[in-house]
Amino acid sequence: MPIVQLLLTYKYFILIPLAIIEGPIVSVIAGFLVTLGIFNLFLVYIVMVLGDIIGDGIFYYIGYKGKNLFRYFKINEEKVEKAKLYFEKNHNKAIAGSKILWGIGTAGLIAAGALHISYKKYFKTCALYSLGQSFIMMLLGIFFGQAYEIIGKYFDYYVAIVSILVLVILIFFLFIKKYKRNIKENL
Repeated sequence: MPIVQLLLTYKYFILIPLAIIEGPIVSVIAGFLVTLGIFNLFLVYIVMVLGDIIGDGIFYYIGYKGKNLFRYFKINEEKVEKAKLYFEKNHNKAIAGSKILWGIGTAGLIAAGALHISYKKYFKTCALYSLGQSFIMMLLGIFFGQAYEIIGKYFDYYVAIVSILVLVILIFFLFIKKYKRNIKENL
C-alpha cells in the first residue's frame, strides 16, 4: 500500500507515532500535506504538539530510570552534580538547546531525567517549546507546500534547459571527434 494511500486512509493515526519519534521533521511534512488537503491544519497541529510532548516525556523517563547506567559511561557523582547545577541555573537554555539541536539534543532531554530535574518544570518548558517549534516547522512545510507547484514548474524548465544543453554538448563533441577523424584520414 503506497504511503499516500496510508495517509489518506489512516491520517492522524499514522502521524501520532511519527510525531512521538521525530516531531519537528514530521511537522514540516505535515505542514506540506496540509497544503495538499490531506490534513486539517488545526488537528494536525494538536497531534504534532502532543506527539512532541509525549516524545519528550519518554526521553525524560529513559533518563530518570537509566541514571544507574552512569557508571558504565564513567560519569561520576561530581560530574552529575555539575550538570545538575547547570540545568537548575540554565533550565530554559538547556531545554531549548535540547529541543532545537537535533541529534545531540535528545541527550539533553535524557540528561534532564537522569539528573532528576523537576518533571513539572521540565514538562512546562518542553510544552512551551513544542508549541512554538511545531508552529514554526508547520509554517515551513506550508510555505514550501504552496511553493511546490511554482518550484515544480521552474524545475521542469530547468530540466528541459539542462537536457538541451547536454544534448548540444554531446553533439558538439561528437562533431569534433568526427572532424578530427576526418582530418587524420585525409593526412
